[in-house]
Amino acid sequence: MIMQRRQQGFSIVELSIVILIMGLLLGGLMMPLSVQRENARLRDGQEQLESVLSAIEGYALVNGYLPCPATPASDGYAAPVAGACSAQHGFVPATTLDMNGQRNADNLLLDPWGSPIRYSVSSSDADSDGSWDFVTPGAMRAVTLAGLQPDLVVCSAAAGSSSTACASDNLTLSASAPLVVYSLGRDWSSFSSADQVENVGGTVGGGVSGSNYRIAADRIFVSRRGSALAGTKFDDLVAWLSPNALYGRLVDAGHLP
Repeated sequence: MIMQRRQQGFSIVELSIVILIMGLLLGGLMMPLSVQRENARLRDGQEQLESVLSAIEGYALVNGYLPCPATPASDGYAAPVAGACSAQHGFVPATTLDMNGQRNADNLLLDPWGSPIRYSVSSSDADSDGSWDFVTPGAMRAVTLAGLQPDLVVCSAAAGSSSTACASDNLTLSASAPLVVYSLGRDWSSFSSADQVENVGGTVGGGVSGSNYRIAADRIFVSRRGSALAGTKFDDLVAWLSPNALYGRLVDAGHLP
């Protein structure tokens, strides 16, 4: 007697379960992929800031002073005025520094999220001669190492800070930075936490694009571990040169005694 095999297949219920499981698996893969992409942007952003610092330091070693920030109207060039800069807070002068990278319509160097990288420089005038010491040719040598007083301040929190100092010593990462460069991170166009607002208290425009950009408004900057929590969100990337590191390189280059 010939036995006939029963042909077996998937029922509708079984197919539904398989589709559900596949959907869950794919959904689980999508989130890590987006996180990986954001982590890659963070790494790229940090490396970009390091490259900017290296370029600024190189400029200082050749010229003996720091470049002024670019403005939206300066086409990516540093924007000095007699004895100072046209603005203390602005953007990386990528054209002056001969830096590669994506630019916007105002020729400002962009970070991995498409926002211009900010750059601020000390406006200290220790000898009261009307010139900013760190951006004026020969001024640092004239003031001498002992007299230089870079005045940009980096805090680990904005709470309790004034326009010139952090709330306390234990919140102070640097009390005397000659320059600060920073990226506003992923949420550069919309944020409300006090620490992020501290880094962009002012606004500047004037470029061919007609855009208004948020920039720093005082000497205080905040740098801390990133957070996605509502009310305390922070994803800015902040970097600066210590004065001793800058002075040491300038001494080696013969620009300082």
